[in-house]
Amino acid sequence: MEPSSSNATPSSTDVVEPTWGSDHVVDLIQAYDFDFVTFNPGASFRGLEESLVNYGQCVPEIIETPNEGISVAIAHGYAKATDEPALVILHDIVGTLQGSMGLFNAYCDRVPVLALAGGGPARKATRRPWIEWIHTALIQGNLVRDYTKFDDEPAHIDGVAESIIRAYRTANTAPKAPTYVTLDFAVQECELPDGVEVPDLSMYDTPSRPAADPAAIDDAAERLVAADDPAILVDRAGTRPAVVEELVQLAETLGAGVYDSRRYRYNFPNTHSLDLSGTERYRSADVLLAVDVWSLDYRTQKVDHVTHETQSLMDNSYDLIDIGLDDYELSSLVPDYCELRETTVSVNADTELALAALRRAVADKLDGDSAAQQRIEDRTAELEALHDEQREEWEAEAAAAWDEDPISVPRLTAELKEVIEDDEWVIVNGTLCGWIHRLLEIDEFDQYIGGHSGGAGVGYGIGAAIGGALAYQDSDRIPINLQADGDLMQYLGGLWTLGHYEIPLLTIVHNNGTLYNSTQHRMRLADHRDRDSSFERALIGTGLKGPTPDYASLAESLGVKGYGPVEDPDELPAVLAAAWEDVQNGTPVLVDVVCQVR
Repeated sequence: MEPSSSNATPSSTDVVEPTWGSDHVVDLIQAYDFDFVTFNPGASFRGLEESLVNYGQCVPEIIETPNEGISVAIAHGYAKATDEPALVILHDIVGTLQGSMGLFNAYCDRVPVLALAGGGPARKATRRPWIEWIHTALIQGNLVRDYTKFDDEPAHIDGVAESIIRAYRTANTAPKAPTYVTLDFAVQECELPDGVEVPDLSMYDTPSRPAADPAAIDDAAERLVAADDPAILVDRAGTRPAVVEELVQLAETLGAGVYDSRRYRYNFPNTHSLDLSGTERYRSADVLLAVDVWSLDYRTQKVDHVTHETQSLMDNSYDLIDIGLDDYELSSLVPDYCELRETTVSVNADTELALAALRRAVADKLDGDSAAQQRIEDRTAELEALHDEQREEWEAEAAAAWDEDPISVPRLTAELKEVIEDDEWVIVNGTLCGWIHRLLEIDEFDQYIGGHSGGAGVGYGIGAAIGGALAYQDSDRIPINLQADGDLMQYLGGLWTLGHYEIPLLTIVHNNGTLYNSTQHRMRLADHRDRDSSFERALIGTGLKGPTPDYASLAESLGVKGYGPVEDPDELPAVLAAAWEDVQNGTPVLVDVVCQVR
């Protein structure tokens, strides 16, 4: 990525010793070797801004955004792609409030974001009239305390290093989540005649990961080997390649199907013969292994969206084995831990370590057990056939919708596949309503970051896509953003950041002209109440028409190459091919595709 000409460049001033408090903060930031820092500028951290540019010489690289929500989403996407903390700076109370939705998303998604925030002046005698009274909090961390793992507000420069080190270490300790440190005006702008030494950060490394209780692993292995029909459910396991490798080996050892309906991470290759996502084969399971599963009821209960009545989807009783670390991070504000589960075996441990231990224990118990081995062989053959059958059904469904008007989502997905399949790419946001996992071959860890924000906050997509693109900018992979139109409307300013820094990213807008989740709820409820449940009526208050946004023109005005709106499905191949060539040449591109709602 080449910064635009309006970007600040390093000056010739050679500053060696930290002179101001904010210089010391920059020394800490550089010691952690952050690649980027995102922010929407604000006076409350003017000291830190100045130090980053003139003392730090724009290292790490500054990514300017028009809104704190975009700033946090970029950090979220970058941290999700790398599994390492990303840095964002927020402007006192108002900037924190703007960015709080992003922090909530990252918290629910278990993503490590380190947020620094300007604050104060806490000392009343130094406050400017009016503005610095209404923008100074007594304890600023209270704004986000319920959905961050740690917040602090050092009163003096001598406490800044400890606060930032603890914030970084805590954010990076599983279950990972955002942390927040307020830096008062006086802390940033105090003079340092003798400098401040940066501690040896290697002495404050992230703690080692917790291993599983051997007795619990043995119990789980015993039940899985004895099972007639075990099934593996996954949600957020795939934070790093080694976890996926362990999951694949365990599934193959057990002959168990893997079910990943939410696609929060790259948990399992969709081309693997034991990937049964999209099928309901797990309903007959006698043992369920839930690996970093967020809500078990989401998989095992059928919910009436109008009456909220539920009924079980499971055909019989089953043992539940639960693996993960969610019990280590609970918020008293939001019950994102979901329903309380009756578990047969609960394993609180790092997922990779627990899966490796479980795989070894299963292999040991299978050694010499010919009956169990035969069950696994027969079951594997059955599941492989079901996997192939499901993939064929999806292909047939896409073919049936090929010429539909408006453009069908499977048609868009299939045309995209045709353009990109011979190249290196990574999906940095979105799933096109799940169709990319039905039609594309996603069998490498670096092909998919995750399609959801975690907290389901609208507006995540464009920022997270930029963050993901930044994470892959030194690779051969072309980042692809499958962008919902309503989500994009929340933060159109993200296109400015994309164009300003000339970040090569292909954004395909799924333009259905509606905030469809609400539209769908309206139709369901109106039907239940014997009222007008038509789609047209439900668009009142949920539609994005009159005027209809011209996303391609908006993109062009903000420095992003725009195509569309594309309404004829037969135009898709040529438009997508041209857009793909542009982004391969280093240009940020947006393609507006008018599609069916889902």
